[in-house]
Amino acid sequence: MDRDYWNRISKNYEREVLSVFDNDLQGVVEEKIAAAGVAYPRGRAVDVGCGIGRFTPLLSEMFCEVDACDFTSVGLKKAKARCRSKKNVRFYELDITKDSFPFEAVDFVFCVNVLIMPSLDSRMRAWWNVANQVESNGTLLLVVPSYESFQMEYYHRVLARIGDGESTGSAVKNCIDEKATAADMRMGVLQLDGVRTKHYLKDEVEAMVRARHFEIVEVRKVKYPPQGDSEFATWDWLVEARRN
Repeated sequence: MDRDYWNRISKNYEREVLSVFDNDLQGVVEEKIAAAGVAYPRGRAVDVGCGIGRFTPLLSEMFCEVDACDFTSVGLKKAKARCRSKKNVRFYELDITKDSFPFEAVDFVFCVNVLIMPSLDSRMRAWWNVANQVESNGTLLLVVPSYESFQMEYYHRVLARIGDGESTGSAVKNCIDEKATAADMRMGVLQLDGVRTKHYLKDEVEAMVRARHFEIVEVRKVKYPPQGDSEFATWDWLVEARRN
């Protein structure tokens, strides 16, 4: 992950990044946070990769203690400003692909579109770091980009071109991202706004969670409205899992 890139993005985060907080059409993520707050009275939570802190104030209302971390100083500055009135939130700058968490495991770990590193080596280290931060009988709430959503959007773009009179071969060629390599495609690493980003199949993310000694409680789509000039709605995968 490029720290300088994400610091630049954080300066104009609202314009540069699809906010799950603002675009979750069914309010699935907020619903899960509220339920976790009820399930763990007097509980502790971690906001992993908090960014500019869109969800952090909500977590602070539902949990007694919240540790929020990110590896961008610009994002953390904005998150701190957003939570200036929240006395139960602590902030840390760290890189979860390299650094250990400087606090104990907690009841609820919240991790939204963070495990997206294109490097498999970095991603695996981050997965174990995040998983180990959930204490026994604690909950992991994970959101990751959906490979199936990407494929459906591609399929619809191809069909739209064919409907406009383009040949099938030309439609397929013109919808392919020229920057995508065959190796990346096989690993689910796709270009998202020009950035190589890991996308997950539903079965794949379930397998990753189970391999880290979690029981899956639920897998749902987090649905978003069409973005930009696209007419197709997209979704991420939300996974709620309990630590064995």
